[in-house]
Amino acid sequence: MSSSPAAGPTRRALVALLACAALLVACAGPDEQGGRDEVTFLNFLPLDGLTFAPEMLAQAAGYFAEEGLDVRFEATQGSGPAIQTVLTGRALLTRIGDIETMVAVGERGAPLVTIGSAVKSSLFRIVSSDRRPITTAAGFEGALVGVASEGGGSEAMLDLIAGSADLPPDAVRRQVVGIAPGIFELVRNGRIDAYAVALDTAVQLERAEPAAVVYRASDDVSAGAQVFVTSADQARDPAKSDRMRRFLAAVERSMEFMVADADTGFTETMRLIDEEFDVTVLEEPEVARESLQAYVESFVADGGENLVANSPERWRTTYEELAGIGMVRPGLDPGAWNDPGFAPGA
Repeated sequence: MSSSPAAGPTRRALVALLACAALLVACAGPDEQGGRDEVTFLNFLPLDGLTFAPEMLAQAAGYFAEEGLDVRFEATQGSGPAIQTVLTGRALLTRIGDIETMVAVGERGAPLVTIGSAVKSSLFRIVSSDRRPITTAAGFEGALVGVASEGGGSEAMLDLIAGSADLPPDAVRRQVVGIAPGIFELVRNGRIDAYAVALDTAVQLERAEPAAVVYRASDDVSAGAQVFVTSADQARDPAKSDRMRRFLAAVERSMEFMVADADTGFTETMRLIDEEFDVTVLEEPEVARESLQAYVESFVADGGENLVANSPERWRTTYEELAGIGMVRPGLDPGAWNDPGFAPGA
């Protein structure tokens, strides 16, 4: 990648230095760490994959602790429940898709604020089979697609994919199938035509299932980034906003670690995460490396600087794409929903 740090001994030395620092922090006892401020972070998928690798690494490497935070991960069934939980104040923040965030704010008036971004380009994948392969947006016409939850990010992305092919949203049928293992059997048996999956699941299926056909949403749409979101009330609270700034600072450090670790095949990244979390895909190192490489490329898609900042230009482009197919009203100011002041260095 042209935007990643220089390869070779310099990068390896940086990874070694970061790993040593992470070990010292992670091994510190309670007396050395002192009291920490509690943060509840909502993950819309279980932590058995690598979707939330930056946050998991920040926990495993001790970056959250170093920022004085006790971060507690809480899984939700999709982005819809994550939004509702943040709005009630029962969780401080979440990371969800830019599409569902804009629909929630622009169409439903949800008092949400975007404070940063991790994934800068779409990693949304839909898996079909050679029985009925779907390789373009037009191929979704009439298809029955499995989604994790009703009204979540997958459904919003399907609307956008349909719109890119001049199809109405109802041209793509949906069925909630959850996120249980073995869903590809429903595709193989013809009970559904395709289903939305996390990136590492798509990589696994491509390697293990000769019949699997993977569609990449980024081939047809530019939206699909993932953003850190909180409620407007919590963003205005000085104590809570301070915790969120420290949270983003820790996540940016872990993203920098991952970018530097790319040249070593993510050896230290995988080791640290594996020590703290039970991530199934780490049992297949080549699959994990391919997934992590895609994540890192997305981290630096805006140039590799200010890794957790949400680009105002990209944010507006996404809004215009959504407004162009009627998912949000035209003439709104998406900049009002994005607060760049939370990112490190802001």
